[in-house]
This record gives sequence, C-alpha cells and structure tokens, in this order.
Amino acid sequence: MTRPSGYVISDLHLFAQRSVAEAYLPEIRAAAAEADFFVLNGDMFDFRWSVLPTVEDTVEAALEWLRDLISAHRQCRFFYILGNHDRLRLFTERLAALAAEEDNLQWVGSYLRIGTALFLHGDVRIAGARRLGFARPFRRRVRQRGRFLSACYRAVVSVGVHRLIALTNRPRRFARRILRALGAEHTGLTEGLTDVYFGHTHRPFTDYRYGGLTFHNTGSAIRGMRCNLVAVRLAGGADRW
Repeated sequence: MTRPSGYVISDLHLFAQRSVAEAYLPEIRAAAAEADFFVLNGDMFDFRWSVLPTVEDTVEAALEWLRDLISAHRQCRFFYILGNHDRLRLFTERLAALAAEEDNLQWVGSYLRIGTALFLHGDVRIAGARRLGFARPFRRRVRQRGRFLSACYRAVVSVGVHRLIALTNRPRRFARRILRALGAEHTGLTEGLTDVYFGHTHRPFTDYRYGGLTFHNTGSAIRGMRCNLVAVRLAGGADRW
C-alpha cells in the first residue's frame, strides 16, 4: 500500500483586507489536485477583520469557498482544524452541516492525528497548558472591527510592525509550548509521532528538530508575510485518520 500524499496550509485570513490569500489559490488548487489529503490548519477565514458587511455574510462566503474547493477535488480528503480567528459557533454549526453533506470533508476543534503526523493550529499558551491541553472554547459571537480599528491595523501592516512581531515567534518557543500541552492531557498522543504541523505564529519554517520531534510551520497570507504550503511526509502511512 502506497503512502498517502498530503499538504497542509493555515492562516490565509480570507476576507480580511490585510490578506493576500488570492495569490496562493492556484498553488492550493494544484496541490489538492494531486493530494490524497489536505489539512486546512486554522484561521483560513477571518470573521473579526472581514471586509464583508456582517459576520453572517462572511460565514456564508467561507462555506462557499470551502464547497468550491472540496467539490472540485473529490479524490482528496479535506480536514478543517479551527484556529483562534475562526473558532465561531455559527461557523462551526454550518461547517458541521457541510461536512455531513460532503463525504470528503471532516472538521475538528483542536487537533488531528494522521499516521505519524500531528496537526494543530498552534495557539497553545504556556499559562494554562497543563489545565487545558489543546482545548479551546468556542465564541458564540464575534464583533467585527469598525473602520477606525481597521484603519489602525492597516497602518500597522503598512509599516511592517507585524513582521517584527512574527520574528519574536521563534520555533523553539512554540515547539516547547506544544510539547508541554502534549504532556499535559494527551499522554498517548506522542506514541509513534514524528512530525508536528502548525500555524498561528505567521513565521514559516520546516524541519525544526526539538524534543525528538520535527516541527513545521505554514506561515501566513497576511500582506508582507510568507505563506508556506507544506507537503506532509508520513512514516508508515496514514493508519489513523
């Protein structure tokens, strides 16, 4: 049996004005056309900073984007993991309904294990990691940012402050956090684990070794950053979906 080929991406922040995700869509579609599975690893959409009139409009647009992608690539199995910008109750309810209609879509709230690989968004805090592990509450409501705050954020992005912040998100720092969360509540999850794929920090890298595991980060499609579509390597095949 051949090993499945897969890809992972995160932090497109679609529908936010600061996102340049459209530039990456041809690459995403090309990867999905050849993949056995594709992990959408959180913050694919941004409900708080959306340029659409309402949160409901953004949820509808997000579902349409997903429906177009998965229907065009029926041979590929898609997994959606929630991040901190898309962890909205309304979205997850509609996402669950879409997954019930489409047999090549599955969503999870916190993390996903496929074979020897672990996928999670990466918003794991040091404080509370022992208590929460990977768990995160859902937001019942999200208030969209108004024009003033949106203008302020555009100014921050235009001068590159967000790039400086991302530079402080060193691979070792977040690898340590993830390992701490793994040891807190998921005692059996590290068995046979070789690779961890995450996003959230907006700082892309691959093949960073720490604590006996290899870590990979998929970057961000925020303007001025780099989005990193990562090919997934599985040792021993996908024995756990």
